[in-house]
Amino acid sequence: MFEALVTAGIAAAAAAVGWTIARWTGPVGTRRHRSALLVGSVLAFVVGSATLMPRARGFKQERDVAALLESEPLFAALLEDDPSLREPLRAGLLQAMREGPRHEVFLAGQRLLSPRLWRYVPGASDAAAVDLGRALVVALERLEARDPRQCYRFLFPAAAGPPAGSASPWDEGILNAFRKVVATSRDGSAELLDRRAARKSLDAVFARLRERHGAEVDVLRHPEAPGVDRARVCAMTIALYSELVALPPGAAGQTLRHVLGPETPVGP
Repeated sequence: MFEALVTAGIAAAAAAVGWTIARWTGPVGTRRHRSALLVGSVLAFVVGSATLMPRARGFKQERDVAALLESEPLFAALLEDDPSLREPLRAGLLQAMREGPRHEVFLAGQRLLSPRLWRYVPGASDAAAVDLGRALVVALERLEARDPRQCYRFLFPAAAGPPAGSASPWDEGILNAFRKVVATSRDGSAELLDRRAARKSLDAVFARLRERHGAEVDVLRHPEAPGVDRARVCAMTIALYSELVALPPGAAGQTLRHVLGPETPVGP
């Protein structure tokens, strides 16, 4: 709509320029006048479009990115907690908007903020952590079915590089889960995290995985090691998360907060 309005404005201005030029070529209605009007209008429209349309498109992109930073609760919360993220995030969103499909812009912002998002998990509520665990299982199973390498890239982007846009598991399920994680981490409603109890639950889960999968579970000890079987890492990670979300709600939330979140959570 915005670009259509700009185009209409350029066309109107081009017609006015063409008419002004044609007035000097002969009486209105003559063949010479009509030819000058047509040529002048077309040339003015081409020059105007080449000059103004990129500026108009850039202005609209800047405006859309600014609106997204304010309207998306996840972005707004993280920027309130750490204003230094605003410029890198704005630049990343603008680049994504200029280079790719519009629906990729929001996902690009999530990927840029991913390292920061995980730091909210230890301080989130147990229920929010369980929702995140379930969303991860669904997304990772989908990626594994498509290509286990993409699953591994999501889990360990530092070792394998970030997933391509079309292969990204950052779907609405994960985004909604992270919205809850960030919100409950910031509003003080989360239960106290007992890492000692969470470690005991995690040890019990690993014992069950070993009974079921044998030595295959050992790939989770050093999942980023050179030459590791990445498809097996993906499969065992899905098995681990599936076991964790199947625990009783309190134990599941506590253990997932311990496993998914770093020892040092996001600061106040």
